[in-house]
Amino acid sequence: MEVSTPKPKKWWALLLSGVFHPLLVPTYMFALLMLVNPFLFGTNGFGEKRALLTLLMMVLYTAVIPMISVLLMVALNMVNSVMMEERTERIGPLLLVMVLYFWVYYNLSNNNDVPTIFSTFLLGVVIALSLAFVVNVLDKISLHAVGMGGLVGMLMITMGLFGANGIELGDYTFSLGILLIVGVLVAGLVGTARLALGAHDTVQLYTGYLVGFLAQLVALKFYF
Repeated sequence: MEVSTPKPKKWWALLLSGVFHPLLVPTYMFALLMLVNPFLFGTNGFGEKRALLTLLMMVLYTAVIPMISVLLMVALNMVNSVMMEERTERIGPLLLVMVLYFWVYYNLSNNNDVPTIFSTFLLGVVIALSLAFVVNVLDKISLHAVGMGGLVGMLMITMGLFGANGIELGDYTFSLGILLIVGVLVAGLVGTARLALGAHDTVQLYTGYLVGFLAQLVALKFYF
């Protein structure tokens, strides 16, 4: 009798899922806004120690600590794996990350050195997590799509506010319009990767995009 062996995971899909993990999205938001207009943070760019320290703090509080917390949950058998393939497995981690992100948002929003627009983006992340938690009670939702939808929303808002600005990389300058197009394409690629891995269906994917995108628009209404 022929024994079937499981097909190996697609490396490109795993790579995209890792590079654009939802826990990294707030860091990408910070980095993009810093590159577009560093003066909002009172610096001239990432060449300054203060900017680098802020970036490291963002990575620590929004990515490293949540990841370590999830790993501890796996070690304590509260979650089967870091992939959290079952909908019910996501309840605890989502609650934990939601609390951590709200704490980060609350502290940064009360910091005079943090621009209002970045506080708006962080609030959008908290709102997106809250909505994702509610949706997850009913059906599984793609958290990668939530993150990418929020990133595209953030880029669209940034283009509306700083349309004349762009990002300078060496001798090249990329307009915010180009960045928005790239963001949409990357969001599509990440969604394709999640489908290729069999992690979600199209409904769960589109729901995630919608939640992440709308959450940024809702947060914008709170500040502007």
